[in-house]
Amino acid sequence: MTSNGVFWLDTPKQAKAGKISSDLELDVAIVGGGMVGLNCAYLLGQTGLDVGVFEARRIGRQATGKSTAKITSQHGAKYRSLLKDFGSDGARLYADANQRAVSGIAELCNSLPDKAAIERRDAYVFARTPKEADDLRDEAEVAAELGLPAAFVSDAGLPFPVEGALKFSAQYQFDPYLYLTGLAELLRGNGCHVHQDSRVEDIVADGVADPLVLRVDGHTVRARFAVVATQMPIIGDGLFYARAFPLAHPVAAVRMPADLQLDGMYLSAGQPSISIRTAKRREDDYLIVAGPEFRPGEPGGQADAVDQTLAFFDRTLEAGQPTHLWINEDFRSMDGVPFIGPATDDKPNLLVATGFGAWGITQGYVAAEVLAHRILGKEHACRDLFDATRIKPVTGGPSFLAENVKTAVHLVGDRYLGGKTVELDAIEPGQGGVIKHDGELLAVRRGEDGGLTALSASCTHLGCTVDWNAVDRTWDCPCHGSRFEENGEVLSGPAKARLPARELASGKKKVTV
Repeated sequence: MTSNGVFWLDTPKQAKAGKISSDLELDVAIVGGGMVGLNCAYLLGQTGLDVGVFEARRIGRQATGKSTAKITSQHGAKYRSLLKDFGSDGARLYADANQRAVSGIAELCNSLPDKAAIERRDAYVFARTPKEADDLRDEAEVAAELGLPAAFVSDAGLPFPVEGALKFSAQYQFDPYLYLTGLAELLRGNGCHVHQDSRVEDIVADGVADPLVLRVDGHTVRARFAVVATQMPIIGDGLFYARAFPLAHPVAAVRMPADLQLDGMYLSAGQPSISIRTAKRREDDYLIVAGPEFRPGEPGGQADAVDQTLAFFDRTLEAGQPTHLWINEDFRSMDGVPFIGPATDDKPNLLVATGFGAWGITQGYVAAEVLAHRILGKEHACRDLFDATRIKPVTGGPSFLAENVKTAVHLVGDRYLGGKTVELDAIEPGQGGVIKHDGELLAVRRGEDGGLTALSASCTHLGCTVDWNAVDRTWDCPCHGSRFEENGEVLSGPAKARLPARELASGKKKVTV
């Protein structure tokens, strides 16, 4: 029976960090305890700066801890498009930075007690059709010219026929939760303030020369710099929610079939997108498979993606029923490379990193490096390439328009035309749905006992209508990617406030959260 839960997080291990309990004066305050935040804290901690990390929930259990955790500079068939859009210099900077991140993460893993279960693996993008194979040959040539360990090969070692593959040699895979919890422990041992269950409620910048003021669970934190490393920034500065767009995909784990041997990390070149890697848990070997992409907050798209993922297990791998199934989310920038640096030109000490497009392991490390350099007053080769204030209308224009049209459709169609509503009686026990009640859209879930709880269905970010995620049992926003627990608490931003509880008349009885 499939368990709705994350493979990496199915462990009693917890990060040893407590809630914030007093006001603080810091050099650098880092908001978010994932790949960007903890790596940035580690790099800055080597310099003697007083650094604090504030994670709203639990260290390691957010986006990084839900990823497929491939440590690779192979970000799909990426480099031909980078060459076209950013020229040879920009493409080489991207390649160098991400390949360097592969080595940097591996070195850090080896400094942790459990080494984050790191394993060296080759990475492959495989072709199902002759046309895909021809494209991968061209991609291999471009990537090799940029200095990457790339080659086109005829056989990727998969248990189904392919037309060839793009191979990157000597990449890695690891356990992201062990990495983040191990890194947090290392930071605490080095004197860094690492706090979890400590939500940043607000960041105020009075002037360029003044310290930033953060409100963290009722406490005040003053810092010369703030790094907002929350996947999608929880600040409005820079309007990144309109320049980087949410994407999601299902991820599942299944025990490795006894007759299957895989010795690499794999990604399909075409659609439907499939990502495959191995993992070990105690004495058992597993496959970790990520399925097709869909937009969060669209249950129909999610259901189709899950069905295709489960069908791949059953029909192609003959691997049986998954042990774990979850949804991971990320954001893709309008021009295909991340936004890293000051959120706006007039606030040089308020820094962000977002838009990793599902490749947040190495790019999260690169972002940490770029941000640490900026805080230390040092130049970084990728500073301009990833400039968070950049506007590239030719490169990003079509994506910008297309994705904002989708957002507008949800804002208008869902809210005013009832595009998401269902009848209350159609909500099954253990499930949720959006209903219209007394002129308001409500997010309603029905417990296994039949009891009903209700919340406002308007996302507290900008008012889009959330919808039910039946895999993770969350309320997800299709416009800007905010996610809420089934009780309404914020799971991930840009939203900062919970979904308000509502009363729902049910016969003579009123029910609420």
